[in-house]
Amino acid sequence: MVTEFAEVVAGWGAFYNLAASAAFTLVGLLFVAVSINIDVIAKLDEKGDIRILARQTFKNFIEIMAFGFIFLIPTQTPFGVGIPLLFIGIIELIRTAGILLWFRRSMKSQRLLTLSDLLGNLLIPNIICYLVLVWIAFSILEGNTRPLNWMVLVVIYLAFAATRGSWDLMMRIAEIKRDNKEIIGAT
Repeated sequence: MVTEFAEVVAGWGAFYNLAASAAFTLVGLLFVAVSINIDVIAKLDEKGDIRILARQTFKNFIEIMAFGFIFLIPTQTPFGVGIPLLFIGIIELIRTAGILLWFRRSMKSQRLLTLSDLLGNLLIPNIICYLVLVWIAFSILEGNTRPLNWMVLVVIYLAFAATRGSWDLMMRIAEIKRDNKEIIGAT
């Protein structure tokens, strides 16, 4: 017999199917874009922040895909939804804190992104998103389905952040190619 919780989660199936499908498509395009520009990314590896932007963009898409997998499992339970969401939220909060520590320790000469780019457009909004995700997870573990509505904001934020991150990454690489042809070995 299907529980009330499973019925509520199943009602979100179309949303998570669409979100995960879009994320799968966009991560494929990100792979293509990174592959085409791998020489620039590899040469800029010592800077670190371009790789951080690329990794965060990729992880945002992966998280949306994971939400699709979690929410599309038939006859889901509060434990089956809450634990994975809690795991994702806590792991990403820890990882984001590590990026913040790296940013504080790195010298400006080691960065290609501005403080506003890295903190204001990426890390601080992500921290808020992951805190909301942890809150949602705890609420779901208590059997409360109302916070599932907040997942819409989490998914939409991650989708917009990943799309913007992809755009920023490609624009930054284009600027670097234009301004520093010697970095990539062009003559």
